[in-house]
Amino acid sequence: MSPRAPSNFSKLFNLRDGASPFTLVLDSLGQSGRGVVGEFWRRALISKSKVIFISFSTLQKQLLFKPDVFISAHSKPLSQLRREIVAHLPSSPTAPPSTSQQKILLIIDNLHPLASYPNHLSPFLTSLFIHPTISLLCTYHLDIPLPSPTTTTNPYTPTPLTTLLSLATAILEPHNFTHALARKRARDKSAREPEFGIAEGREGVIMGLGNGKTADAKKGEIIITLEIRRRSGRGTRESFVYTPPPPPPAHHTSFSIMTKDLGTIQLLDEHPSFAAPEISDHDSMAKVGGDEGIVGDVTFNLGLTEKQKRDRENVVLPYFDAQKEGGIGSGGKILYEMGAEDREDFDDEEDEI
Repeated sequence: MSPRAPSNFSKLFNLRDGASPFTLVLDSLGQSGRGVVGEFWRRALISKSKVIFISFSTLQKQLLFKPDVFISAHSKPLSQLRREIVAHLPSSPTAPPSTSQQKILLIIDNLHPLASYPNHLSPFLTSLFIHPTISLLCTYHLDIPLPSPTTTTNPYTPTPLTTLLSLATAILEPHNFTHALARKRARDKSAREPEFGIAEGREGVIMGLGNGKTADAKKGEIIITLEIRRRSGRGTRESFVYTPPPPPPAHHTSFSIMTKDLGTIQLLDEHPSFAAPEISDHDSMAKVGGDEGIVGDVTFNLGLTEKQKRDRENVVLPYFDAQKEGGIGSGGKILYEMGAEDREDFDDEEDEI
């Protein structure tokens, strides 16, 4: 973790007490959220937390990590699925939890099967929090459409995404590093920002980019927008650059994780590709004739000659001369000589009187 990374992000990734009971990951075809989920697992493994993976669409062989419990939720009634999950959870506490109790991380790979039943979405998720040590991490795919609502659906029922955004105490939205950098370069040139993915409006099959490395993201960097909700209801929103750890060797079969195997986090504004350039007068100004000159390549010299410099230094400015006792202003005295026009105006006033 970068030393400049905020403590909220560190608490969220490390499953600190009360950091976020319900964390929602909003990924898309432009950037998958699997890398973020994998970072949660690595930090849970270091803290010796129990990881329970609830799979709606992921095969166990496809996982990048090995959870303590794998539960297949495909084609199961919600009541049966809840019983299987609760069987691996601790019972309701009769006393305040202690710091020595093992933390539990519930990971749901895809919320769309649950979102197809909006009336049961909120009751099912909230029924899993039967112990204070439980944290829920869910992924919602923004680019997957939901089935059309039936005629019996209440028209005032909020959409599943609205319900999830209201329940979540922390929202993580990963963005593609290359896409964000291309938009920044367009903004720097006051050009139109490019569109990617479905927003391009092209015909054909759209494929997700996943977490692949590109020329701009050589280490597989991901931009993460974090919105964390405080107890007062207000939220804070910041953007970070997450750099995943290097992949383990092909012959590596152990799941032991050390601190060096964790990814790094830094603020988006501090990343070299997004940081504001530092402007230095010494680097940007071309000196002409010593300490005089102008910026840029020109075919003529606008600098001062030695005689012009001496004449400029010998000029006494009025506000300096007025401060001298023997000067024109006599130490600040205001001198005014009436002109002919002033006398005419004065005579006119006497005539009027």
